[in-house]
Amino acid sequence: MAFRRALAQSATLVAFLALLGCEATLASGLTESEANEIVVALHEQGIGAQKGEPQGSGEDARFTVTVAPEEVAEALSVLGAEELPRRTEPGLHEVFGEGGLVPTATEERARYVAALGGELGASLEAIDGVLDARVHVALPDTRRVTLDEAKPRPRASVLIKYRGDRPPYDETAVRALVAGAVQDMTLEDVAVVGVPAGAPPAARSRNLVRVGPVTVTRGSALALKLLLGSAFAVNVLLIVALIVLWRRKKAAPPEPMAIDESDVTQEGR
Repeated sequence: MAFRRALAQSATLVAFLALLGCEATLASGLTESEANEIVVALHEQGIGAQKGEPQGSGEDARFTVTVAPEEVAEALSVLGAEELPRRTEPGLHEVFGEGGLVPTATEERARYVAALGGELGASLEAIDGVLDARVHVALPDTRRVTLDEAKPRPRASVLIKYRGDRPPYDETAVRALVAGAVQDMTLEDVAVVGVPAGAPPAARSRNLVRVGPVTVTRGSALALKLLLGSAFAVNVLLIVALIVLWRRKKAAPPEPMAIDESDVTQEGR
């Protein structure tokens, strides 16, 4: 009976430990690179984050990032300051759908401009320190320009949001990158505007605490303490149950020995 009671109490503690492992979903539907970027940014700010198991396979795999419930507000603040997850430019299919079998010249032009701006923006975002980049390309319609008229020039505007006090890029290099991707465009046809992002939250080293030899975030410290205490309690209950069973077995009277009937018959003869 005592052993069963100990098992029931142990099961209750195990269920309680399972509840301790519950975490809040911070972001979902992420690619693996997006999830990794979020986890790294949160860890740099002293916030524990976990990347969940992939949903799906291959290029369609999507991930979820979770944090402790009490750290959701601070984690969202960090993601807002870091512009995470990154904005993804819509592709041609998302902008125009399937379209007709024979797209018009206007549709083809719009598709080309959208794809070109998205590709250039993605290239600029690959620069370390650039949080967001948008490229707006204006291609003139030269179909109605006569031979004696001056041909209008293409132009582009670039908006870059960066981290830090100084731009992490060279403006001339940005102009060369954009102008090189558009026919007949020169460096003077590209306007670059840089906007510094707000200062990110200070690294919260004070948010890290030590539980014995382990360093964890403050939000996870209580769960770890309860986990270790509950595991110790389960072991104590099992030891007590085993001791009780051993004492009962030792105090029980010895069982009477069974007498073989054949031996009794032989003694009677």
